[in-house]
Amino acid sequence: MRVLVTGGTGYVGAEVVASLASAGHSLRVLVHTSEPALPEAAEAVRGDVTAAASLEAAAAGCDAIVNLVAILDGPDAAFEAVNAGGPRNVVAAANAHEIRRIVHMSALGVSAEHAPLTRYWRSKYAGKQAVVSSGLDWTVLEPSFVFGRGGGALKAFETLIRMPLAPVIGDGRYRHQPVWAGDVATAFVRALERPETAGQVIPLGGPQVFTFDELLDELARVTGRAPRRKLHIPAGLMKAQTPLLSRLPPPLKVTREQIVMLLAGTECDLEPMRNALGIEPAAIAEAYTR
Repeated sequence: MRVLVTGGTGYVGAEVVASLASAGHSLRVLVHTSEPALPEAAEAVRGDVTAAASLEAAAAGCDAIVNLVAILDGPDAAFEAVNAGGPRNVVAAANAHEIRRIVHMSALGVSAEHAPLTRYWRSKYAGKQAVVSSGLDWTVLEPSFVFGRGGGALKAFETLIRMPLAPVIGDGRYRHQPVWAGDVATAFVRALERPETAGQVIPLGGPQVFTFDELLDELARVTGRAPRRKLHIPAGLMKAQTPLLSRLPPPLKVTREQIVMLLAGTECDLEPMRNALGIEPAAIAEAYTR
């Protein structure tokens, strides 16, 4: 299958591209200006999801589109252009070339209920709705925090366990279900190759659900560190400090909206992942040894 991949050079995207290439698919990867290292089966094509004409040109001759592009921070206009407008442009490009198959990456927590609470959720929900209302053969995958050794969403949390006293926002009891990047990549391959997943929204999570305090302890254990004592900082106080914290460089940068999403937690039912995609997700300790 010839597949156009948007967002194929990011942390998750690189894993998805490698897995699609290993599965024998011919890939066209949308890039901005750089020439990234890609598998032999992948061709870099200049374009941007916010530029409809470039996306439509890149989609010519493809059988499917995998859309991974999203931003977590930025001005309001960028959220709208990338997270909401990007999927709309993907749908338009698919229709222009009579491409029926789309696999779109959303995220756990992207819902009508959460949409009013942050710009990320609002824009991602609008993008998700553009896909599910398209009339095409779509599948939406919604991962929890995606992690891998030395990268992904847990990289910032690993910074906390290097400190003598690990700062924790709130009471640390909010719950998360991190999913390994390798399982997310496999999910995209299998969703693409299984027509029966069309019309499904499939959550992706790991086999373990942790409170945030427990997650830090598990990260310490699998990285060979002693568990850290924790300093629980009231969420309201942290939110009040975000004008300053939002100016720090990653992974120390914290925004008010990131706090809201962290406290909301990420839990999901794994049965769709197991039944529709045939994936038994890896635990953190297992994934860190791969």
